[in-house]
Amino acid sequence: MAMVEHFKQGRLRWINLKNPTKEEIKKAVTELGLSPALTADLVAPVRKSIATISDETIKITLDFPVVKKLSVFHAYEVKFLVSKNSLLTVQYDEMQGIDKFKRKFEVAATLNKKKKNMTGVHLFLSLMANLYESVDSKLDYLDSRLLEMETEIFENNEKKMVYEISKASKKLIAFKHTMHSHDKIFRDAQPMFEKLYNSSYKRDIKSIHELYLYLQRRADSMYETLTALRETNAAMLTTKQNEVMKTLTILAFITFPLTLFSSLFGMNTIDTPIVGSGGDFWIILGGMIAAAILFFAYFKGKGWM
Repeated sequence: MAMVEHFKQGRLRWINLKNPTKEEIKKAVTELGLSPALTADLVAPVRKSIATISDETIKITLDFPVVKKLSVFHAYEVKFLVSKNSLLTVQYDEMQGIDKFKRKFEVAATLNKKKKNMTGVHLFLSLMANLYESVDSKLDYLDSRLLEMETEIFENNEKKMVYEISKASKKLIAFKHTMHSHDKIFRDAQPMFEKLYNSSYKRDIKSIHELYLYLQRRADSMYETLTALRETNAAMLTTKQNEVMKTLTILAFITFPLTLFSSLFGMNTIDTPIVGSGGDFWIILGGMIAAAILFFAYFKGKGWM
């Protein structure tokens, strides 16, 4: 559903567009005095992170990871058009980070908590901090799933965990893949901000970049943990399967000679030993039981049981 939201603090203005039409984009760009050369791909997501500059407007396109939904490879794309006194954002999906930041912005405006020198760049960086905070909460969710899987693995649910570990691995791979492009965007955008504002925002941009690096390190650490869980689960599953196979093999070694023994005495021959004499059934049965006990004792002595 298309939506146009306007926010204002003093001279600073922010317009947030959701699934906008060409007319809504044109109107917002004109209203904020942004470069129209950067509006060509705002109508729909392009699935390509990029940073460009035109006149005094910096445009940044970033994808943000999806974790809880089934289609984890369908990233959330956001486009930012940043100028000195304004920020234009374009989103195509509901995003918790943006919704949370809108509430903060509205409260600050209501309470008149604005800085005299607040700029569109400050607004952009604050929004990025909120979006990364939302991304961090998604890692909290994955982290809790890893703890649950670890518990399940050691409660003899190895088969079930094979599928669960695969799902978590898919989510983490998609997460790392989506976030990977942010590093290049920050490096590309740094000289653009310096071109327009000298080194005024260098420290602030570095702080946001460090947040990104923290998220990447955390995702890498979680992937290592997941790899260890997968190896542990596979080892326990293999051990359990080996125990089953060992038991079946031992049973086969015990029952095969007994089957052969009974078959020999079941042959339709004239001179079969024991058969036909008194108590022949109990003699044969006793021999089979004795053979079974001997085999069992042998396997036990070898430590195979």
